[in-house]
Amino acid sequence: MNLLIRLVLSIIFLIFYSCNFHYFALANEQRSKIENLDKISEDKIRFHLIRVEETPKYNLYNSPALEFELAKSKLFKLSRSSKLNLTYSTKTGNYDSGISGLMFLLTLGVFPWFTESQSNVTFTLMDREDKKIIRDYTFPIQGRKIVSWLTIPFYLVLPIFSDSMDGGTNYEVSNVSLRLLVEAFEAELAKDCLEDPKLLETLRNKGNESIEL
Repeated sequence: MNLLIRLVLSIIFLIFYSCNFHYFALANEQRSKIENLDKISEDKIRFHLIRVEETPKYNLYNSPALEFELAKSKLFKLSRSSKLNLTYSTKTGNYDSGISGLMFLLTLGVFPWFTESQSNVTFTLMDREDKKIIRDYTFPIQGRKIVSWLTIPFYLVLPIFSDSMDGGTNYEVSNVSLRLLVEAFEAELAKDCLEDPKLLETLRNKGNESIEL
């Protein structure tokens, strides 16, 4: 009985404390980079963020770390009183490799456990009063996760050479995936604003208006 309890505890320990290595890729990695972003970032666009969580599934693309990544943006500013809403939503499918998961347990976390995820992430800018959508952008993103004690040197070294990788013991949060998505959204919106100055004016005006809380 004691052996069974120890085995169960060992499995739980492996699942929750083994190290993860993540790699992320946007479906279109050739998205335009806005080199002259400073031209439209003098007055940031203020918006009220609404983060729609997927339940009961967790995923690496929807966590409170989103607020942190948006706060670093040159183009945006979070504001609870803004009349401009930004709704962030995800639709994710996770795919586990059952064989590698079984081998992971049998080898006590040495054999890598591989999983993949496909997600569509949508940013929707909407008038907070009349609920009219001003712009929405959807970004397909793919994630690959490797769980194993052997990933420790990889997630410590490889992120130095690639901004699409990270790792650690946290299954549910990845700043890298959120940073990639925020940067893609920022670039696409900045591109549209440069091509359509009226859009930028609308977003700034609506963002600077305040709503009673």
